[in-house]
Amino acid sequence: MEIDWTRHIVIGLISALVVFAITTWGSKSPTDRRGWRSLKPGAMYAVAICGGALLTLFMAYIWLFVGSSRPDGKSQMTILFWLIMAFGCGTMITIFQYGQARRSRMRWRGNTLYWWGKGGTEYNRELSDAVGLRQGLLGPVFIVFGDGAEARIDPYSDNALLLIRNVADRLNPDENSAEGRDG
Repeated sequence: MEIDWTRHIVIGLISALVVFAITTWGSKSPTDRRGWRSLKPGAMYAVAICGGALLTLFMAYIWLFVGSSRPDGKSQMTILFWLIMAFGCGTMITIFQYGQARRSRMRWRGNTLYWWGKGGTEYNRELSDAVGLRQGLLGPVFIVFGDGAEARIDPYSDNALLLIRNVADRLNPDENSAEGRDG
């Protein structure tokens, strides 16, 4: 008896997607403190995760239970299998990025910035100690501090642009004030 591994792979991917989403969304979000601005995952994550999961589940339902009776049905199901893999993996990557944005717990008030880095260590730096902003390869922006520390900002988080502009204003006060007069 030959086992159809593709069916098990699709079911495993869907199961992993569901478990990963539940564990990421199930954790408690940090409490807000008065006067602190914080970065939290934005609505783009909810749309991407829900849309990707729904498309993956819909395509998996068709692949698992409906199929195709057309003469080229086998090739259609092969293409659908790879679409399921692509959307499922893309949704899992989005869920991972969502979890990273939540775990960073980045917040600032005035000149003070707090965030959680790798290994669950809390860092705090003064924004005036920032020496630059660096664009990451896949989208994140890093605040680089004089002591070598880097704070990762997820650009799709709420208030991310506000923090990036705040740091940019502190780094280049003359350029930003001239832009404000011209605009």
